[in-house]
Amino acid sequence: MKRKIWIAVWCLLSLGTGLLARGLTADEILANVEGKGLMGGETGEVVATVRFTITEGDVTNVYEFRVYSARGIEGQPDRSLIVYLKPELVAGTMFLTWTPKEGDARMWLYLPALGLVKELVSAEARRQEFIAGSGITREDIAEGFRYRDDYVPELRGEEVVDGTPAYVIVLTPREGHSTEWARIVLWVDKENFVVLRSEFYDVEGDLGKVIEAADFYADDLGYIPHKLTIRDLTTGNVAVLEILSRVSRDIPDEYFEPEKLPTLEIPLTG
Repeated sequence: MKRKIWIAVWCLLSLGTGLLARGLTADEILANVEGKGLMGGETGEVVATVRFTITEGDVTNVYEFRVYSARGIEGQPDRSLIVYLKPELVAGTMFLTWTPKEGDARMWLYLPALGLVKELVSAEARRQEFIAGSGITREDIAEGFRYRDDYVPELRGEEVVDGTPAYVIVLTPREGHSTEWARIVLWVDKENFVVLRSEFYDVEGDLGKVIEAADFYADDLGYIPHKLTIRDLTTGNVAVLEILSRVSRDIPDEYFEPEKLPTLEIPLTG
């Protein structure tokens, strides 16, 4: 009798150890990453101020934006309105996105000089850079670097990046999907599920783009990198995205309605 009891206990302990050792799958890790969105914060309404500094050769340009984001609202797609603040030449331009849980995002561009709201439907328009030289496309902004639709993730192991333990995830295109990159490698913080570094490889196997995250800290909305450096190794361009501030705040529904964009009174200063 005692022997049977010990065998049963051993089996339970072995099963429990196996479950603990299993860990997370690559898809589960990537789901945790994508759940945070580009501006961080898994659900709710967030207002952020963002700066883009873009260096192309000897020329450096600085842009600032205000981002209004509503994510995880029941019955609604994830929505984001980006309002250009600086430079003055483009101030008041708006970029609106709706991103459902499944399917493609919808995007609109409002040009105040023309009083025109245009939905971006062609693949060419959607995949254009958000700002010339930034290395980030409109689709990247709309979908928040949502990779699982087009890529198959594989967990290749673990490494330490600047003292932070990280999962190494390799993404390859799903069969039948047209993608910009032939392979993407992500280093994901094991504790906080933020991407520390991303590498993008073309069909020739050459490294084309690198994104490095920095300035990690927790604010009122959680832990994220407040700085991303995007290096285009083909052109030599360098873009730095900085989240200057972000707060939880109620956002009027009209901020996310395309037909309302020309009449919105959004302050461009302060």
